[in-house]
Amino acid sequence: MKKLVALLSTVLLFGMTGAASAYTIDYLSISDGNGGFLTPHSGAQVETFDAAPVFSWSGNGGIVSGSVPNVTAAPFGQSAPDSTNYVSVPNGSRTATGFTMSNYLGLWWGSVDSYNTIDFYNGATLVASITGDDAINPSPANGNRTAPGTNLYVNIHDLPHFDSFTLSSSTFAFEADNIAVGVVPEPGTMMLLGAGFLGLAIYGKRRKNV
Repeated sequence: MKKLVALLSTVLLFGMTGAASAYTIDYLSISDGNGGFLTPHSGAQVETFDAAPVFSWSGNGGIVSGSVPNVTAAPFGQSAPDSTNYVSVPNGSRTATGFTMSNYLGLWWGSVDSYNTIDFYNGATLVASITGDDAINPSPANGNRTAPGTNLYVNIHDLPHFDSFTLSSSTFAFEADNIAVGVVPEPGTMMLLGAGFLGLAIYGKRRKNV
């Protein structure tokens, strides 16, 4: 029994180390009540841009509503464009701070472009960077304003811990709404823990039946 526990502990340790080294992405969401998409993680801090700011923002761009041809496009939702406020970043970058240390970011990303980038920082250190291509691969990040593949809620898990992030775009524009951050258990680690406990339960049952 002691040997099994030691083996499982070793597997879990290496599993957690590996899980922490790379981010994972999924596209799960719930409705925001306005025809748009929202994080499925109830404990996250969420910036909706429709009330007092949750994060502290600085840099280019700002809060907008509606669409302007060749300038900004409201993220497309379940059947229509976002009818609420959202953030739009033109040629430049906009940084969010003022939230607790996190390992997860989710956002309703509109008309995802290959030249859209999210940079994550811990203090002054860049710890991760994700482009539009990274976020929706293998779908093309071609900026389509209505396609489900380029207007969706993107959940980025397993990030190195960060306390600020920057949205940037080399041309018009990076559009997003319902941006969420928080500490969310890593899916890979949870699966390993579950497998470990299952192994212990099976071993205990076999011992009892002997």
